[in-house]
Amino acid sequence: MNKNVMLMLGILLSLSLSLKAQNLTLQNDTSEIDNLAETMSLGLGLGQDYGGIGANLLYYMNDNIGLFGGAGHAIAGFGYNVGVKARFLPKKQSGTNFYLLGMYGYNAAVKVEGADNFNKLFYGPTVGFGIDTGKHPFKSGYWSFALMVPFRKAEVDDYIDMLEDDYGVEFDQKMLPITFSVGYRFALD
Repeated sequence: MNKNVMLMLGILLSLSLSLKAQNLTLQNDTSEIDNLAETMSLGLGLGQDYGGIGANLLYYMNDNIGLFGGAGHAIAGFGYNVGVKARFLPKKQSGTNFYLLGMYGYNAAVKVEGADNFNKLFYGPTVGFGIDTGKHPFKSGYWSFALMVPFRKAEVDDYIDMLEDDYGVEFDQKMLPITFSVGYRFALD
């Protein structure tokens, strides 16, 4: 990982530890939130945070900041992502909350039908925002949806141009500047 990603993870970890200290002093005031604020969950879904089509394990260090890792099939091979998720829990009990996320891992996949030797995954940072919905104290799972912006290097366009110019590969679709994610999460605690 590059220096910027390590710096971002360090800052978020420091923020998380300070929020955890605040959380301990306010524990009695957040009993309603605790019913919906799981500490660990496993998600199955589609999107970069799931490694393509795959799974995502998420651990919250406190009520708001969590670390996750996702792995799965990313069209052109095995994809993975690791990152930080910051959720905004409502003060009143609700089955919905919003979140921001930042991650590093696969953020572009090139697949050439009939020529697997040209298939390639590209890695870099991605940021996004989303919503977790359908949380209820009596249910063990909920839906999660996100929109993300991958920061792709020029290397992705250069590779596609090379395949088109040198090998006559024709692409039916262009890479979208945003991606989406949908999954179902199972609370593990």
